[in-house]
Amino acid sequence: MADTETPPVEAPPAPADPPAEDKPAEEKPAEEKPPEKKPPPAEKESKGPLDYIAGLFKDDSDPGDVKVNIKQCEMPDDMKDHAVATAKPLVAEKKPHKDIASALKKEFDGKYEPTFICIVGTDFGSSITHTKDCFIYMYMNKTAIMLFKV
Repeated sequence: MADTETPPVEAPPAPADPPAEDKPAEEKPAEEKPPEKKPPPAEKESKGPLDYIAGLFKDDSDPGDVKVNIKQCEMPDDMKDHAVATAKPLVAEKKPHKDIASALKKEFDGKYEPTFICIVGTDFGSSITHTKDCFIYMYMNKTAIMLFKV
């Protein structure tokens, strides 16, 4: 046998897609667009989670309309009425919580002898000891008020 080398056989190249710019433009029939849907009326707004959370803090009530909800009260009726009467206009005017707390403390320290503590806010926890018959915990709208004597 003769020493002859046979040249290697190469496979034909695979057909490649021509570049996009070389492709002939395919003409597609103009598609009809469906009519655009209008958003629902404002009264039917879709509420997401952030809208829900914002609604928790939103107070749509009339500024003069303060709903009082006494959660716990261990004080005479006249003292309780005084606390409600003192806090109600301050909450109605939407005063800052620290101003409501200061006004209640000063009022009760002056009328019923020191030392009263007042905590006002929308979210707080507590563990306290108070003088007998000198404690009230109430909500005015969404504002919690705790007033007690130490």
